[in-house]
Amino acid sequence: MAWLLLGLYAFAQNDNVTYSNGKYEGEYKGGKKWGKGTAWLKDGSMYTGDWKNDKRDGVGRAVFRDGSSYFGDWKEDRREGMGTYDFKNSDKYVGQFQNNEMNGQGNYTYANGNRYVGTVTNGSVTGAGIVYYANGDTYEGSVVAGLKSGKGKYTYKNANVYEGSFVADLKEGQGKMKFRNGDVYEGDFKNNHRTGKAVFTYASGDKYEGQFVNGIMQGSGVFTWLNGDKYMGTWDNNIRDGKGRFIRKNGEETAEVYANGNKL
Repeated sequence: MAWLLLGLYAFAQNDNVTYSNGKYEGEYKGGKKWGKGTAWLKDGSMYTGDWKNDKRDGVGRAVFRDGSSYFGDWKEDRREGMGTYDFKNSDKYVGQFQNNEMNGQGNYTYANGNRYVGTVTNGSVTGAGIVYYANGDTYEGSVVAGLKSGKGKYTYKNANVYEGSFVADLKEGQGKMKFRNGDVYEGDFKNNHRTGKAVFTYASGDKYEGQFVNGIMQGSGVFTWLNGDKYMGTWDNNIRDGKGRFIRKNGEETAEVYANGNKL
């Protein structure tokens, strides 16, 4: 019984001890920090919460010297489990931690109001998730280091929708853009612009298949009207320019020349 009482006393004592690298105030067990306590380090950081075997273990809050802070689960001095991390730049992460890093599923809110919900990997916003932008746009797909990368779907607040490939936050490669008026562009994107070969189908049923530069019909292409007539030729700034052929739906074909949209 005397041993038991001594053990309880050893666990419950609340001392204020100064170490070479800081100070601790709290509970001990067997001469080790064990239970509830607060430590202040000379580098300006502090921790208050649960301790076990001289290590942060359980639930606690740490404030780091750069002004960032963490509150949540700890395991053997590591952030492990569920927690909230407030960054010095006002970003905030709420979610899973593993081996001291953001790992698993979480919710990352940026200082600018954008918010990511999804997978995080080794301390980085990397994985699959949804981004809710402060301006009302949304993105669902692959993210690498906080940037849209890989396959994804971007929905604009005006109801336009892009589905396709992204590289370093930009539309790049093959993709499909649906406009709220019913028009559809499907083909190449470069540096966030509709550039390359593509098919543009108008809501009216007319269709252009050919070259684009920055969203403009530029170069060779074929324009097909809903009634079946076609024009095959060159385009400049969205209008016919140069030599071409007009092919009626009945098969009749005539050569035509245009200059700045005007038939010569």
